Amino acid sequence: MAPTKPSASSAHEDFGEFDHWIYAVVPNVGYTTKALSRGFDAGLFDPYLRGHYTPIRASAAQDIDGEVDLRMIHPVRTGREVLLSRITRGIPDEAGRPTFSNHTVVARTDLLRSGRITLDGALRAMSEFDAGVPDARGEIELLRIPMRSEAEGPPRFGEGIHKHLTFAAVETIATRFMREATSRTLLLCRNSTAAARNATLILLVELLAWKCGLPLFPAISDAPRASALNHFNLVIAQRGVRADSSWAILESALTEHVLPRVPDREEVYRALNATVRQSADGVRAV
Repeated sequence: MAPTKPSASSAHEDFGEFDHWIYAVVPNVGYTTKALSRGFDAGLFDPYLRGHYTPIRASAAQDIDGEVDLRMIHPVRTGREVLLSRITRGIPDEAGRPTFSNHTVVARTDLLRSGRITLDGALRAMSEFDAGVPDARGEIELLRIPMRSEAEGPPRFGEGIHKHLTFAAVETIATRFMREATSRTLLLCRNSTAAARNATLILLVELLAWKCGLPLFPAISDAPRASALNHFNLVIAQRGVRADSSWAILESALTEHVLPRVPDREEVYRALNATVRQSADGVRAV
């Protein structure tokens, strides 16, 4: 994999500015890098997404009226940055066929871990950009993401996750990642909406990576096509998919944790308990 260098970014009192790019269809050209921030070399980060920029299943492509709204997260090898992708429907191609668009921002992990910016804030900024410039091409401005004020207090990573997962499910996922950082988990959120799966993904990543300090992992908030499945360590889906024996399948409504706790990692389990159980009781997590 080609080495990467820090992308352009800056932090001000009210907002941060970050490199981003859009991979989508250009009529009579096909899928390509359609727009990117000025001076940014998306090729430095392309290896992380190559082959699964739009990992949509065939059934989704055939359903013109079906919803397409999912998120992908890819940590960058240096640890300084993370790629956050928003995948939605693109404009029809020259033959009127449905297409998909991937809008990816290169966010700094130090600002995310500190809570100065949030994954949800970055996604909202991407959505607002897409709505404001629906057919962006060529060079575009850096993506402006609102910065949290210190007056808002410490970040509350994972708060509200009890609305999507049981404590047993959260603890089991954390145990799997502590036992083997490269483990693969398919999390079934049956009868869920795209918005609910997107929220589950963001809350899980913030809780496990930012609050508990576990290594960041590639994740996606919908079931990808089979050829893209093994690019991820966590897949959130409303139904099962074909996977090999390296994948564990967990239910979001799991009633009992299914793995023994990892010794000497009680600080992680305390953090999980404080967030999941106390937020469920309406008490601020600590």
